[in-house]
Amino acid sequence: MNAQPGWYDAEVPGVQRWWDGAQWTAHERGASSTPVVAQPVQHVALRAPMGWFPVSGASDVRWWDGAQWTPYRLRGGKPRPDAFAIEPGSNGFVLGFLFIVLGITQFNTYNLSGQPFFAFTPVLFLVAGALWLIGGLRTRQLTKLPAPSTSPVLDASTRPLPGEVEGAGAGWFAVSGQVSRWWTGTRWSPYVGQKIGVRPTQHGERSFRVSMIIGWVFAILGTIGTVLGFVLIYALDRWVGVAIVVPGLIGVVVGGLVLVLTYVRRYTLILPPKAPPLA
Repeated sequence: MNAQPGWYDAEVPGVQRWWDGAQWTAHERGASSTPVVAQPVQHVALRAPMGWFPVSGASDVRWWDGAQWTPYRLRGGKPRPDAFAIEPGSNGFVLGFLFIVLGITQFNTYNLSGQPFFAFTPVLFLVAGALWLIGGLRTRQLTKLPAPSTSPVLDASTRPLPGEVEGAGAGWFAVSGQVSRWWTGTRWSPYVGQKIGVRPTQHGERSFRVSMIIGWVFAILGTIGTVLGFVLIYALDRWVGVAIVVPGLIGVVVGGLVLVLTYVRRYTLILPPKAPPLA
């Protein structure tokens, strides 16, 4: 199709889709009775539609959500998230500083008690805070990269892309809260729409399994530590028991939250087993 940019009839009756002059985009609107007139090409810089694009000055091929670069790139022929990817970056900074403050507070507890066992908890909080800050900083740096200026990279591992229509009823459908997933008309696409934009989820099945394993490990070890700590409080030494109970309770809470949130939001990571609507 060599038509000029404009709204054109899509494959779905009553729906028009925006053609950017080179390819279809994910932007749609209801068809009106007014004939679609292609607008003349103006000499202005058009923002690239969402897709996988080479990053200028780098060897990366990253996901561009139509507004900014994201911490997802093609590696080894598969779309994968960056290590320590935190979105939005501001969340990484807020949580990073929060964990650092908690770590400093725990150090004060350690100094007051004089028990070496209390040194473990503040170190754990400080390491977690540093990782959150690193993730937020890496994501913030991506927003400063120039917008894509080349053609998108079309790879079989990235499809079906959002906006691809393979049958009737294609569109975005809610899968968890305010998160939606693209349905092509015959199958689910590995892309979800969120407040921060459209994100790929080809890594979702592995992330779901890893998150569930991590949640169970924290919950089980935390439960064991909590029970052991209370036994030591009454049978051996109060400070030793408290030093084990505190991280044990933290482990139970963290593990429980990870398990619950991962399960509730499972369809933001893995493809739903049924066609829409899911309710």
